[in-house]
Amino acid sequence: MKKELAIDRFLRNLIEKRLFEICLGLALVAALLSRVFLAPDTFLSPDYETYYKAWVEFYRQNGGLKGLEFAPGDYYVPFNVIYALCSYLPWEPWVLLSIIPCVCELVSTFFIYKILNFLTGKKTVSAFAATATLFLPFVVFNGALWKQVDAVYTCFLMISLYEVLKDRYQGALIFYGIAFAFKLQAIIFLPALLILYINGGIKKKGFSILEFLWIPVVYLIAGLPEVIAGHGLRATYFAYLAQTQELQSEGYGMVSYFPNLYNFGFDNYDELLSKGAILLLFTVLVFIAFFCYRHRDRFDEAMVINMAVWTAYTCVMLLPGMHERYDYAMLLLLTPFAITCNRKIVIPMIMANICSLATYGTVLFHAELFPMHYIALVYTAAYVWVTIDFVRKLTKGEAAIEA
Repeated sequence: MKKELAIDRFLRNLIEKRLFEICLGLALVAALLSRVFLAPDTFLSPDYETYYKAWVEFYRQNGGLKGLEFAPGDYYVPFNVIYALCSYLPWEPWVLLSIIPCVCELVSTFFIYKILNFLTGKKTVSAFAATATLFLPFVVFNGALWKQVDAVYTCFLMISLYEVLKDRYQGALIFYGIAFAFKLQAIIFLPALLILYINGGIKKKGFSILEFLWIPVVYLIAGLPEVIAGHGLRATYFAYLAQTQELQSEGYGMVSYFPNLYNFGFDNYDELLSKGAILLLFTVLVFIAFFCYRHRDRFDEAMVINMAVWTAYTCVMLLPGMHERYDYAMLLLLTPFAITCNRKIVIPMIMANICSLATYGTVLFHAELFPMHYIALVYTAAYVWVTIDFVRKLTKGEAAIEA
């Protein structure tokens, strides 16, 4: 029998003892390399040259953080601070604007793993499912190609949800406040937190409504750099109000490349329908809150995550002015949750991801393979599927985890 070489013996022992870590490490390296290869391309992004690069150049010409006095754009202060800080570095803006989302994607991955492992107790499956989110097309394209920063507010949402599962509501609302201070789109997860309060928390011990005051407190603190720079209280703290006016000011219509209900002939009627759409969503959420309260005894940790996904999905389906990126956080949570905790919604999860890929393909690569109303039909069908599954679980007392 041929004698085994020492190097082979070492490698076999390493594989036997550390195969999980090796595979996970190789996947992370592949995820990072994919971003390294894509990041230098700035031409596919519809916003980089017009907005992000121009904003960084503005801060370079106006003293970096001093330029916050005349902050361009309508982003709230934390993102403006990021663009101002980019101006201090001698690199092209795309370098840091690619690194920051990548770091936040890794943070989200870590907390998604912690959420899944908390729910299932399956360390290996949870780790691989969380790592797989780094390869979702909308995640890769959003940061590396588009130079968007949806990963930033999303990572704080994932931390907030983990804090909820640990029954630490003050921490949950502080981290939610940070997410909201970075991006108004974090609001789609607010209904889940309010429903959780109405239900008395996961363990029915309750938590104070005053904990929600952390959201405006964090928002006000986050605005201080611009206030100190002299931007003005109104101009600083009413930034989100300006964003909500984009439907009329920039001609987006009821929807902008997002496959929700308003693609079915309603897009051009934003002045007529937008306020009614918001009231419709409000009414639907009121009934959802009532429904969840009636079945609050069936809410465990897994059901809370299920509810967070469903209510966020409901918001993006009914809110006017949605852009192709605004389901980023919802879809990032739905995908690994379906794989590890609720196999019954794997098919609608795949449908929703395909719709996301189609919208990114249209916007970034100009590859409009299907009309948007066809994509919206599939996306809506996926939402209905997820809705039916959630309602069945609550009304029939089915297990929240069906792996």
